[in-house]
Amino acid sequence: MKSRDGSAKQRSFSGDYVVGIDTGGTYTDGVLMDYRTRRVVASGKTLTTRANLADGVITVLKMLNIENPSTVKLVGISSTLATNSIAEGKAREVGLLLIGYDPDLVASYGLDANFSTKHFAYFDGGHDSQGSENAPLDLAGIKDWVKANQNKVDAFAVSSYFSPLNPSHEDAVFAAIQDICDLPVVLGHQLSTKIDSIKRATTACLNASLVAVMQEFIAAVQDSLKDQKINAPLMIVKGDGSLMPHAEAAEKPVETILSGPAASAIGGLFFSRHGNALMIDVGGTTTDMALLQDSQMSITDEGARVGDIKTAVKAARIRTACVGCDSRISFGQGGKTEVGPDRVVPLSRLAAQHKSVQKSILGLRQKDNSTWSQNDLDYWFLHKPVDPEKLGITDPKHIELVALLNESPRSLTEILKALDVYHAVQLNADDLMRQGLVEQATLTPTDLLHVNGQMDVWDVDAARQAIECACHIYGKNPKQFVSETLDSIVATMVEEAIVFLARQEDETELPEMVDGDWGRWMLSEAISGSNEYVSVNIASRFPIIGIGAPAGIFVKKVAESLKAPFVLPEHAHVANAAGAVAGSVMADKEALVYVQESGDAHAHIVQIADERRSFSEYEEAFAFAKKKVKDLAIASAKASGAVSPQVSVKIKTEGAIERVQARAVGNPRLSEQWGALPD
Repeated sequence: MKSRDGSAKQRSFSGDYVVGIDTGGTYTDGVLMDYRTRRVVASGKTLTTRANLADGVITVLKMLNIENPSTVKLVGISSTLATNSIAEGKAREVGLLLIGYDPDLVASYGLDANFSTKHFAYFDGGHDSQGSENAPLDLAGIKDWVKANQNKVDAFAVSSYFSPLNPSHEDAVFAAIQDICDLPVVLGHQLSTKIDSIKRATTACLNASLVAVMQEFIAAVQDSLKDQKINAPLMIVKGDGSLMPHAEAAEKPVETILSGPAASAIGGLFFSRHGNALMIDVGGTTTDMALLQDSQMSITDEGARVGDIKTAVKAARIRTACVGCDSRISFGQGGKTEVGPDRVVPLSRLAAQHKSVQKSILGLRQKDNSTWSQNDLDYWFLHKPVDPEKLGITDPKHIELVALLNESPRSLTEILKALDVYHAVQLNADDLMRQGLVEQATLTPTDLLHVNGQMDVWDVDAARQAIECACHIYGKNPKQFVSETLDSIVATMVEEAIVFLARQEDETELPEMVDGDWGRWMLSEAISGSNEYVSVNIASRFPIIGIGAPAGIFVKKVAESLKAPFVLPEHAHVANAAGAVAGSVMADKEALVYVQESGDAHAHIVQIADERRSFSEYEEAFAFAKKKVKDLAIASAKASGAVSPQVSVKIKTEGAIERVQARAVGNPRLSEQWGALPD
């Protein structure tokens, strides 16, 4: 693993450089690569600054020590920004206008919970399954609602019933809102052509909530690039692993959901050269899996998910397990050890960064061990000084807590005593933690790896003392506790890999987890092989690529359990950052072809985004649709920075609708190929 200071190592090398940066849940990684030879020239790793991701990007960019900024021809970034903003409730407020939706039907199925905003309203309008108007658009009512809510929200989203077949009502609402205010407006049909109206509305709403957040992030990154005198195209990784220009990402940030895991898979392919493999990326917060087949990532047709929110965003088929090196280790009923799902800071790291924490943990040796408690191992701290008044913190206990933590990190034992309360619940600090103001540190797998000698980055003595304390409290043998807990993490990863691979053919046929007594027994035997009378063998048909700094520890054992070849690529610890510039630029365009009937007459309609054409003959409509989407895909790919894009076309039939889909793919254009760089 890397040295404590995370410094980048660089050797003298010449050529056209590209910079890749990945902002993960725990670390922000960066690589400087020679584009012609695809060799890594320098790499860096720093802790992710969760309160402001751009700060970590700036830090790792400086760590690359780029001697001649003019040689950098492309910068690519993969980011957890969209996913984390949604999951942590940091997205902006949105006004959602639903045109032609049935409010009673939506409410009866509880689907309004998917909209992720409390500011939504229903209006007359919308179209039917043949693209004909269901009802006149209530433009007057829409204008009144927008005027009443424009100061309550940061953006508007519009979703009209069957808008992929006829977007005219969404376009009319867009124009009306722009006449009233200058807030961003997102239209559902521009993000998805899926007929699923709820997913489309949800996707539009999420996208609108992320526009301002992504714009601020990109602006901060651009400022950093200017500070470093780097004048190169800035690309962002989409959830399917392809690259998009930063301007497009600012308009469609929802497409960057699962950007990080997708970049890891691309990086794994890039370094390993294995076109058919299971990629497992072990990070600090999660373990992500993706399948590579024929040098392509498996893409889900269901759309990306963030927690319980289902979207219509095309993304890599990623399976995420909430277990990583910085997962919280806790103790349930009867002292049962549990790992995850939430992320905390390892005690060994906090002790290495704060002498007061090191002194406090090692000081437990001088205390009567009968007085040790879990509160001695739970630390709260601030990343940076907090001014309660500036942040609008008014709760007296919260003000006291922040004042205490502004001095230094404190154990929960010290906090409860200082604030004169008996239990952490009385502090009601969940909001402070959700906002990222107050962080927690306790035992994690990272601490265990320090104690058994597999890591040597932070404070080993503090980790050892913390484990001794926990094992005394819960009646465990320290050596056995470390071994069994790490084995349980491997077992979790093995189960996740089996389920992920088994469900590739049909995700609906098998459950999300191994269930039933026999299923659990068979899984346990496949991993441990302890039964004296019968053996169970489960093997992966794919080699397994390990990505992330701990991959050589955990993923290697997963591969052994699944009888699969293990591949640990060079630079595996920063493969995700390399994936941020190793992907292709890809543009998808789609035409919907369907029949519209009116009495005895019928017409073949071709709908491509906002363009609508009518034909009397199917063959003529189909030929137009095919040529048009091919031309549009190539033009879009070139505009997005693709060099000599190649296009393919496929046809999908959904009931009475035929989808003519074109995809153009090319390598990203370097700065000298752009001419004048876009703003």
